Amino acid sequence: MSFEDRSNLVMILINLAMAVYFGFWILPEVFSGGYAGADGLTQWAQAVLLVIPIAIVATIVLTILVTIGYAIATQNAKPSEVVDERDRAIGVLGLRINLVVAGVGFLLALIGLAFLGWTAIVVLNLTFLGFMAGGLAGDVTKFVLYRQG
Repeated sequence: MSFEDRSNLVMILINLAMAVYFGFWILPEVFSGGYAGADGLTQWAQAVLLVIPIAIVATIVLTILVTIGYAIATQNAKPSEVVDERDRAIGVLGLRINLVVAGVGFLLALIGLAFLGWTAIVVLNLTFLGFMAGGLAGDVTKFVLYRQG
């Protein structure tokens, strides 16, 4: 398993953990009207902003732990750092898929706001879900492409 494979696997796990956090703590509060007050959007933003630094730190720590664990398991202390044309192409394709999925989520949120009368909290949630789904789709794409060789 290459360093890119391990990194993509870590990012997939972090994205899934963020989805679980969002699905079990943020969305139920939205559906129960917990963010409906005058400062509801502020509370929502604070709850969502909490997950960003946690995800960054978790990504760094988990990447280090997976790299160390892999080095111990394979008895190979020096991972390959060679980046070739295939690595760059896979990275670009993953980024494109990420941006398309996130863009579609954002576009759906704008359409809902402009024509369907959705509230700001619904639009923010759909936008956040779009970006989260985009990140997951891009990372899964890269992982699958690296696995195919």
